[in-house]
Amino acid sequence: MLLTQGVVDIVKNEYTVKEKLFEKDGVEVFDSGYFGKILVANNQALYCEHDSAMRHEILAHTAMCSHEEPQRVLVVDGGDGAVVAELLKHKEITIDVIERNASMVEAAKCFGCYDKALEDARVNVTIGDTVAFLGEAKEESYDIVIINRCDEAYLNDKAVMAHVNRILTEKGLVVMDASSQLFDMAGHKEVLAALGEEFKIVMPFRYSSMVRVGGEQWFALGSKFFHPTADVNLQRADLTDGFTWYNSDVHVAQFALPTATFNLLKEYIKR
Repeated sequence: MLLTQGVVDIVKNEYTVKEKLFEKDGVEVFDSGYFGKILVANNQALYCEHDSAMRHEILAHTAMCSHEEPQRVLVVDGGDGAVVAELLKHKEITIDVIERNASMVEAAKCFGCYDKALEDARVNVTIGDTVAFLGEAKEESYDIVIINRCDEAYLNDKAVMAHVNRILTEKGLVVMDASSQLFDMAGHKEVLAALGEEFKIVMPFRYSSMVRVGGEQWFALGSKFFHPTADVNLQRADLTDGFTWYNSDVHVAQFALPTATFNLLKEYIKR
C-alpha cells in the first residue's frame, strides 16, 4: 500500500504539466516537473528530457555500431533533431533527414540543443512526403536507414520496405520504431513481419521509457549482412565520446528476450 501510494504521489506531483511551450500541426512540447520537457506528436508522448538519452543513444548507436563502416545515414521522421544529435558523435558520416511535419523542426528549438544538430554542415534536412522520398532516392545510397517514428503507411504498403532495401548498400541495415511487446504484440509482430519480407536478419531490441505506457518501448533491426550482436563494433561502441547510456554491454543485452516472448515471436525473428 505504501509503495502504491508513493507511486501515485509521484505521478500526481511530478507528471503535472506546468506549461505548454509549443503547439502546432499536432506537435506539442510540454514542460513538466520530474520529467522535464515532453515531446508529443498526435497525442502520443514520444520522449522527455530525462529519457531522451536512453531512447536516442540506443536507436542511433545500435545502428551505427552494428555496421562495419557506415558513412551515409538517412533518418526518416528525424526533424526533432534528437537522433541526429547522437549520430553526429560519429565523425565520418553525412546525414540526410526527411521530415513530413515541419513543426517538428520548430519544436526542436524548445529543447535547446537538438535544433543545433540540424544546422550542422554534415546534415541535410528535407521537409516533405517521407514515402515519396524513399521511392525517389537512388539505389544503394545509404549504409543505414533509421525510421524514427513508425507509421501505418510504412507497414501497409509493402513498397515502402522494398524501397528501404533498395536504397541501402549491399551490407546496409535499417532500424525502426516498433510497438510495445506488452501492450501491442500484434503491432510489434507487424513491424517484424514487414522487415522480414526484405531482410536476412530481423531482431527486436528494447529501451526504457519514462513516458511510454508500461515504461518500455521497442525498436526493430533489419540487416542485409551484419548481425547486431555477433558483429558489434566494440571500438566504436566503447571509445566514441559523449555516451551517457549506451555501451557495448548494453548493446548486446538489449536484444535479450525471455523464452516465452521468443516463442511468441520466433516465426518473425530471423537471426
